[in-house]
Amino acid sequence: MVDTLLYVLSYILIAGGIAWAGYSMFEAIQLGYRRYRSSYDKKVNGELQKNFMPYSTDRFFRNNMLAMVGLAAVGYLLTSSILFTLLFGAAGYYLPKLSLKMSAHKRAGKLELQLVDALYVLSNSVSAGLTMPMACEVVTKQLVPPVSQEFGLLVNEIRLGVPFDRALENMASRLKSNNFDLMTTSILVARQTGGNIAEIFKSLALSIKEIMRLEAKVKSLTAQGRMQAFVLGGLPFFLAAILSKIDPGLMKPLFNTPQGTMILFVALLFWLVGIYLIRKVINIDI
Repeated sequence: MVDTLLYVLSYILIAGGIAWAGYSMFEAIQLGYRRYRSSYDKKVNGELQKNFMPYSTDRFFRNNMLAMVGLAAVGYLLTSSILFTLLFGAAGYYLPKLSLKMSAHKRAGKLELQLVDALYVLSNSVSAGLTMPMACEVVTKQLVPPVSQEFGLLVNEIRLGVPFDRALENMASRLKSNNFDLMTTSILVARQTGGNIAEIFKSLALSIKEIMRLEAKVKSLTAQGRMQAFVLGGLPFFLAAILSKIDPGLMKPLFNTPQGTMILFVALLFWLVGIYLIRKVINIDI
């Protein structure tokens, strides 16, 4: 009888220990998820708001997870390799974020092009006797997004009581653009030391035009290098697809054996290093 009670008690204790360990693991996973989601939402929400994108963080997160799971499933169906399943899943996780960065980069390019027009509008407005906040408001009305959106935020901050200099610095820190930093510095220095700020705007517009001309020239000169990077980067995948089509048995060991997985991992590592070095060569800052 005593042996039976001890036997039952030991099973109860074991079951309780397993239940407690499972509950603790569940709590740890839940806590980790909450921390990850909080960090994710904070970062993505900042990017979405900064670039005036009509997406909620919940919707972006759902699309992110769907892309990750969907591409992981495609990778497994195509290759039946755990390595490629993980790689496809990682690509699905980072593709929405990459798309967000590309949209932000495209918007930043438009801002750079519109900055010259904004400077001329500011110069004409100041020459007509308007104050700087009023001149910024003219920019929001006469120009189109995205530059009108950024100056609109500047005007709204001023209306809420933020000093003009602080609002201008906030816009520069938000945009992270060398040309906008140059404009901000010029305005702040002119306001502190005096001078013809309208002429400063015109000179600044001419300087930014020259910088953009040089950047366009450098871009045209490095176009061949970028094309070579694109061709060399895609060549291994193109050859792998052709060889798989011609002789599938020749490529199967790469996906179905540990040695093949190791070779693919090393090849991918060298591919990433090569792409990084090529980008370092063709990306020239002015």
